[in-house]
Amino acid sequence: MPKRNSLWANIDWVTVSIFLILLFLGWINIYASVYNQEHQSIFDTSQRYGKQIIWIGAALAIGFFILIIESNFYVFFSYIIYGFVVSLLILVLFLGTNINGQRAWFMFGSFGFQPSEFCKFATGLALANYMNVHGFKLQQFKSLAIISAIILGPAILILLQNDTGSALVYFSFVLVLYREGL
Repeated sequence: MPKRNSLWANIDWVTVSIFLILLFLGWINIYASVYNQEHQSIFDTSQRYGKQIIWIGAALAIGFFILIIESNFYVFFSYIIYGFVVSLLILVLFLGTNINGQRAWFMFGSFGFQPSEFCKFATGLALANYMNVHGFKLQQFKSLAIISAIILGPAILILLQNDTGSALVYFSFVLVLYREGL
């Protein structure tokens, strides 16, 4: 089978279509659940559904840029990204805003972000880079110790933020490792 050089030819359009349909249905559900007669426009950015469409647009733009960036970028910067985001997890413990009993958010005016969400991506990237080394063997004690540190480090920091739900997501990495022969 000949190699496809076009970025668009290598995309799994069925998966992208399903993703976009689910994205649209989720957005409509947000609109329906908080519907208000005074704010009938689905694009009203003062409402949750209006803000959500901004995040949907931002996510699609970020996804596009992730696709066009050369894969060597991720290999080279994976540990740097991981270290930066883990440092944000430490920083949020001291400088974060307490919302619903969780000190897990940085607030900048009305804009807030949760470093634990970015750390999920960074942890996956660091794991992939570590496991991609030539001669990697999952069953070696050293490999298991490093993999455990990569996964448990952020999970423990997130538990200290009192955000158990986000911390549980990190244990889904064990499913990937189990598939790889753990």
